[in-house]
Formats: sequence, C-alpha cells, structure tokens
Amino acid sequence: MSCHLFAQDKEDRIIAVWDTGEAKVDIYKSDKMYIGHPLNSKGERNDKIEVLNLKYKEGKWVGKIYSKKRGKLLDVKCKVEDDKLLLEVTARFISTNLQWSQVK
Repeated sequence: MSCHLFAQDKEDRIIAVWDTGEAKVDIYKSDKMYIGHPLNSKGERNDKIEVLNLKYKEGKWVGKIYSKKRGKLLDVKCKVEDDKLLLEVTARFISTNLQWSQVK
C-alpha cells in the first residue's frame, strides 16, 4: 500500500504554479488528467484558456501544450527535476526544450 502512495506522490509532483518566463501557469489534477491554465494578474486561474492537457505515463507527463505563437496544440513530454519543469515540445519533426520554474 505504501508503494502505491509513493507512486501517487510522484505523479502529483507536477501540481503547482509554474513560471514560464512570460506568464504563470497553474497545473492541477482533474480525474487522471493534469490540466494547466494561465493565471491572470490577480493570481486567479483563467479557466477559458487551457494550455496543458497531460497524462502520467512511464515516469513522464505526456500530452498537448497550446502554442500561442503557432495558434495550435503541440505534443509535449514533461518531467519535474527539483523546482524545474522540463518540457520537450514537438511540432512535426522539430523539438524544442523549455524550462519553467516552480513559484514558491
């Protein structure tokens, strides 16, 4: 039973507010999905814009990220290392690595 709880904690490490360098994104869990919404200037979640939609698989979070620059959803793989969220965003055959910082 404790093994299951440890795995659950590891999956939920992504739940936090993250600073992208341009905005802050609140990632929370809904059922088995991890959803990310931007925060407005008052620190409130903007539920009208979903920037991340992820599932936890094989030690990483995988799913879709909204690219404001391209105006569409792209594939993304994420992992948490300490207080950093490392994102690998893929558009067709080109990948870009991003790093977000956890807001304390």
